[in-house]
Amino acid sequence: MGIISTIIFELFPTTIISIFGSNEDLYMEFAVLTFRLFLMLVTLTCLIKMCSIFFQAVGEPLKATISSLTRDIICFVPLVIILPKYLGIKGVLIAAPIADIIGICITIILIFQFFKNITKIKEENKNNQAYLQDSKEGVIITISRTHGSQGKEIGKLVALKLGIPYYYKEMTALAAKESGLDKEFISDINSTKDVMHDLYLTTAPVKYAIEAQEKVIKMIAKKGSCVLVGRAADYVLRNNKNLIRIFIYAPKEYRIKKVMEMYHDTKEKALKNIEKSDKNRASYYEIISGQKWGNPENYDLCIDSSIGKEKTTEIICDYINKLK
Repeated sequence: MGIISTIIFELFPTTIISIFGSNEDLYMEFAVLTFRLFLMLVTLTCLIKMCSIFFQAVGEPLKATISSLTRDIICFVPLVIILPKYLGIKGVLIAAPIADIIGICITIILIFQFFKNITKIKEENKNNQAYLQDSKEGVIITISRTHGSQGKEIGKLVALKLGIPYYYKEMTALAAKESGLDKEFISDINSTKDVMHDLYLTTAPVKYAIEAQEKVIKMIAKKGSCVLVGRAADYVLRNNKNLIRIFIYAPKEYRIKKVMEMYHDTKEKALKNIEKSDKNRASYYEIISGQKWGNPENYDLCIDSSIGKEKTTEIICDYINKLK
């Protein structure tokens, strides 16, 4: 449509203009100039809009916003103010094609980044196939945790000590298989994205991914006793009579130290990542459940892991064994 429109605007401007206005020479001269300059790259405008809608459709609202605003606001508005000071009225007219060029360059970069990331992830995960593990009848243990409290490691140790399956990344891999969505896309739903995270969680692809994830969590629980880390599994399985909900936390200084050790971050970066991650986990949990993440009333056991992951594991296993 953009190409067809451009051809018409460039070759037959007077035909279109005569429908709307006078045939006075000065009027027609300026109108033709406007069509041929201002609408010169309308095809690029169409491409930018299409890419912006694409980013919305795949659950990337930040990229969609950048793609859309770069052309219409960030570039066009300043150009239409600045260029006329040097080029007169023509400055207004050429502001649009210049904005189109800058906008399409930014959009192309965003598109290539998106598909490059998807390709890389698919290659990394090609041989990493998850599957539902057989288990025995017994308790379903869900572990929620603050960032840096070693909840993943503790969950794995609990599963090992009790001799039952452990699920963390496996849940996202199974959900990807179930939904046909990319594994990393599902994994990133509850990542440390901070900008527009609440809006991101309400997009259609994300809702679809969450539904697939919930379905997989219920399938895992039907297989028998297991440990599930994260993904609001405690809420998804709230009606399961064998459910034990655990929340692992630790003082901020302890968590900063652990994040610095694990990711080799500076203290400032570790603190920033902790705050982002906890905020996004809380946001995700609230959208899924309508409840407050980390509220002790929502869990059967809350434990401070700063006593050490081995000691924390021992306490959790003792607690579970006493309930049997």
